Amino acid sequence: MKGSTVLIKRKPVRRPTSKISFKIALGFFKLLLKILTRMEVKGKENLPKEGRIIAVCNHLNLIDPVLHIMAIMPRDSIFMAKEELFKWWPIPLFRILMDISEAFPIARRGTPEQQRVAIERGIEVLKHEMVFCMYPEGTRSKSARLKNAYHGVTLIACRTKAPLIPVAIWGTENLKGKGWLSRPRVTISFGMPFTLPPVEGEPDREILKGLTHFVMQKLAAELPPKYRGRYDPDQQTAEAKAAVYA
Repeated sequence: MKGSTVLIKRKPVRRPTSKISFKIALGFFKLLLKILTRMEVKGKENLPKEGRIIAVCNHLNLIDPVLHIMAIMPRDSIFMAKEELFKWWPIPLFRILMDISEAFPIARRGTPEQQRVAIERGIEVLKHEMVFCMYPEGTRSKSARLKNAYHGVTLIACRTKAPLIPVAIWGTENLKGKGWLSRPRVTISFGMPFTLPPVEGEPDREILKGLTHFVMQKLAAELPPKYRGRYDPDQQTAEAKAAVYA
C-alpha cells in the first residue's frame, strides 16, 4: 500500500501515553475488559523500567494489541501493525485506534522500499528508548498455536543490538461470539529479557532463519504447551529422535 510508506515517513515518533486521546481510550478499554474478562499479568517485573527493548508477542485476537499495551504500561510501547488496519474502510475504528496508539503500518508482502521504511521506523522507536512491539507471525493465529514467523524482528534486533523480551498472551482466542459473555480468563506472561547471539556483518537469510527460530522458542517457552505450535521444544526433540532412529 503506497500510502503506508508515506504515512511512516511523515509521522514523527511520539509517546502515546502523553496524549489525551490515549488516556480516554485507555479508560474505556480498562472498564470494558474488566467487565468482560478476567485478566492476569505474570512476570511484569521482568520488563526493564527504562531503555530500549523489543517486545516479541504472539497474536490470537484483534484485541491483543490493546491488552499488550495495557500490560506494558506505564512504559510507552509502539506496535508495528499490518497495513490493513490503517484503512478507513470498512471499519474506521481500527484506523482511529492505530492513530491513538501511534502504531505504524507494515506491508507483509510489500515492496523492498516499504519494508525498508518500516524497519527504519522501528529502529527510530528504539532510539527513543521505548518498547517496540512486534508480532513476528504477521497475523492472528486461527488455531491459537504459533505459526511460522517472519524475520523482521531478528533483522531489527541484529541492527540495533537491542535486547528482546517475550510477552505471551493466551485466552483471547475465546473472545468471540458468545465467548464474550463467559468472562474468559486472559493471561499475559513476560519472560526474561535476552539478546541474540553475536553476528558478524549483515546476517543472510539462513542466519536470520536460525535467529528467528531462537527468538520464537523464547516466546513459546512462555506459553502453555498447546499454544506453542511448531516452536514447541518438546515436539522438536521428539522429531529429532525419530529422525535419528528412522
